[in-house]
Amino acid sequence: MIGMIQLDKLIDVNVLQNIQDSFSDATKISAITVKYNGEPITKPSNFTNFCNLIRKDEKMASMCHKCDAYGGVQSVISGKPYIYKCHAGLYDFGVPIMIEDNYVGAILCGQVKIKDNEDERIGNFGRNTNWNYSKEIHDAYKQIKSKTYKEVEDAANLIYQMSKYMVDSEFLRVIREELNNKSTKLMEEENKRIELERDLKEAELKSLHNQINSHFMFNSINTIANMARLEKAYETEEFVYNFSDMIKYSLRKDNSNTVYLEEELVYIENYLKIQKTRFGDRLEYTLDVDNKFYNIECPYMILQPIVENFIKYVVEPRVHGGKIEIKAYKENKRLIVDICDNGDGINKNKIKNILEGIEYLKNKNCIGLYNINKRLIYLYGEEYKLQIHSSNKKYEGTLVRIVLPIEKEVVYV
Repeated sequence: MIGMIQLDKLIDVNVLQNIQDSFSDATKISAITVKYNGEPITKPSNFTNFCNLIRKDEKMASMCHKCDAYGGVQSVISGKPYIYKCHAGLYDFGVPIMIEDNYVGAILCGQVKIKDNEDERIGNFGRNTNWNYSKEIHDAYKQIKSKTYKEVEDAANLIYQMSKYMVDSEFLRVIREELNNKSTKLMEEENKRIELERDLKEAELKSLHNQINSHFMFNSINTIANMARLEKAYETEEFVYNFSDMIKYSLRKDNSNTVYLEEELVYIENYLKIQKTRFGDRLEYTLDVDNKFYNIECPYMILQPIVENFIKYVVEPRVHGGKIEIKAYKENKRLIVDICDNGDGINKNKIKNILEGIEYLKNKNCIGLYNINKRLIYLYGEEYKLQIHSSNKKYEGTLVRIVLPIEKEVVYV
């Protein structure tokens, strides 16, 4: 995280500007704050008229920038304030802004004369000062106040301690905020996991409807199927076996939240065959899924609530019944599973209420699509949320789209 911190993002620039201005007014020393790359993030405080004048000259301005860079680099190397003489004969100092040994910026101050004789402690950049300019620039140079080396050193240490305290405080705040965010995220993930497990259990209970001894039930089903065969009631036999397969699937006891798409398709085809027996020509369906997609994982019981809604809201209420089509195709690295019907559609507000759980709060029986949406988001992320599209016009139907990540494909032969 440290490597991503930018000085102007870490601290309030307005607060920094006020501190810099106050420091400059109190010490009569010019100041400006720059990022690690030399880009200013504050406005100059009390720049001398002399420095403003010589920076109008392109050559001299270039030298000024080199001086600034030199002071910043030397302060980083030393890890503390660095005092040096600039090319124009004035004295400056660079104050590094560091976060855990990472250089994030600097405060560049100075533009003063020093009363003391040449001091070995002062940097070498401007020791051989030699310039000759207009009377205006010379007069501006004479107006610059002189300070002792001790005054400049004290000012440098003062702004260094102030900046260090401010940056360290803000950095600790960012660290605490990041830790709190991580803790909150972990709690949210745990709550989502608990909620998903509860929803999955509700889905299993809704599919099962009652708790009976599974061995007794399957023995009974097999007995019925055998009796149908003996009586040559082959359609009844097939019906019973389809029903048996559905019950076996709904009684899964493993802890997995996902299954192979093939398993879901087998279950839903058995469901539709049974409904076809019930509704006859009033129900039409097609399954168009290439077997190369069969081994792609998907949430358990993801299709059943959608198809059940089709039976309940499209087939049952209409004399002529309805048609449903389930198809799948690859798009980029995702599998798109579309479930389309020819019903009368759903209005946009109801779609929004379904996906947000508002319909579920009104009616606890309306958990199906809301449950699917939450499970998809939990397992794969927000970009995999359930999609429902409808023009809300008679016979134009509804498209429910499930998007699944593709990790591998196996073609069955």
